[in-house]
Amino acid sequence: MKQNRSLSPHYFLRAAILVGFAMYILYLVKTDNILYYIAPRMVVYVKLSAMGFYAIAVYQVYIAIASLRGQKAACDCEHPPSRSKLRNTIAYSLFILPLLLAFLMPDSAMGSALAAKRGVNLNSSRTSINRSLQSLTQKNTAVSSPNPSSINLDPADAKLKELFKADKYDQAYAQIGMNLYKKDLIQVKEEGFIEILSSVDLFMNNFIGKKMEISGFVYREEGMSSNQFVVARFSVQCCSADASPYGVMVQFDKGLTLAKDSWVKVTGTIGKSTYDGNEVTTLIADKVEKTSASKIPYVYPNYDYTGK
Repeated sequence: MKQNRSLSPHYFLRAAILVGFAMYILYLVKTDNILYYIAPRMVVYVKLSAMGFYAIAVYQVYIAIASLRGQKAACDCEHPPSRSKLRNTIAYSLFILPLLLAFLMPDSAMGSALAAKRGVNLNSSRTSINRSLQSLTQKNTAVSSPNPSSINLDPADAKLKELFKADKYDQAYAQIGMNLYKKDLIQVKEEGFIEILSSVDLFMNNFIGKKMEISGFVYREEGMSSNQFVVARFSVQCCSADASPYGVMVQFDKGLTLAKDSWVKVTGTIGKSTYDGNEVTTLIADKVEKTSASKIPYVYPNYDYTGK
């Protein structure tokens, strides 16, 4: 009986840790900071996990009270804590320290520091189409390119179809390209960010001379000239662990005056240049405006985007 009472602090501590994680999830959801870590479609599952934490915490409190009364748990599925203080300290620290850091550290979007480690993707179409090929090989319907079944090519638009010749792997990007080509100004918005850049990159020569507007954070790396920088955004499919930076090379005479990670909106003319041995889409800036960081920190694949 005395032994059971001595275990109650462990169960109360376990309950407190579980409630702590549930409260942290609630905080992230209420502040929308949860979008710094996961894609919107995953939020519902994280909310459900918080409910699970609360439920298990209630059970831990029940066991703690039963222990105080000298009773055993209702079932024999409970594993009693170790008798070793060192082992218990290490075990609880593995949960308590990350939880404390989570509350104490500020939530912020990924930026240049991570982009430098992963490398900004300036050849969007190659990555997107490679992912599509891999998905088709695996017979996975959730590909990284737009859904080809939603494509309705205009038979009267013979000139455009000639400019945007496509095979079955890049047909979706060809349709987006045709729709973008008709616009006086290509606005790269958050909806369709990756798909627009992929289409422009894939059919680069067709878009030379066209006007484009894009917003993102300033990224610069060694090897770039003084008038070069990248306007970038992080693409997230599931969570921050799979985040990949996408962007466009910009030529701007006053590029060095722009602070790393500052947010800008660039309007300019599409051209091309060679960087790191690859031919990349380049935006020759006419106007660069400082702007506030987007409330939506990342961009997400849009399988139904058509460019209209």
